Amino acid sequence: MVCMSCESTNDVIDFYIEDEKIILCVDCRVKLWTSKTSVKSAGRPSLGKTKKVSLTLPEEDWEWIEEQAKGNRSKLLRRLINQEQSPESRWDNNACLGYALLGAKALGYREEDIKVLTRAIYNQFDIISVTEAKEKYNKSPF
Repeated sequence: MVCMSCESTNDVIDFYIEDEKIILCVDCRVKLWTSKTSVKSAGRPSLGKTKKVSLTLPEEDWEWIEEQAKGNRSKLLRRLINQEQSPESRWDNNACLGYALLGAKALGYREEDIKVLTRAIYNQFDIISVTEAKEKYNKSPF
């Protein structure tokens, strides 16, 4: 048999599409199949573009990554990147000050008292870490 598309004799078969008899070689069958279906649809959907990265970190950071990753570093890094890009999960001093300002206004604080409170909180950002501040609040009676 001869391929009806390219006249090759390489692995030629005949088959039917609906009522039409088709005679194609292996190369033309691959072209037909890839034009009719998406090769990309086979298997797991792509998450995006793959790029190889070399990263130098201290040993304790690598230990933390291995512990958190549970065998899948790529998934961990995607989660951390998504977390960092989320405005809800990112620490921001101005957001903290905004919450304090809103709370003070809700309690009826005067403008001058709000300025004093805002400055006092702002000064603590350079002295106390986020972890320490969180611990202080968690241990407080509030």
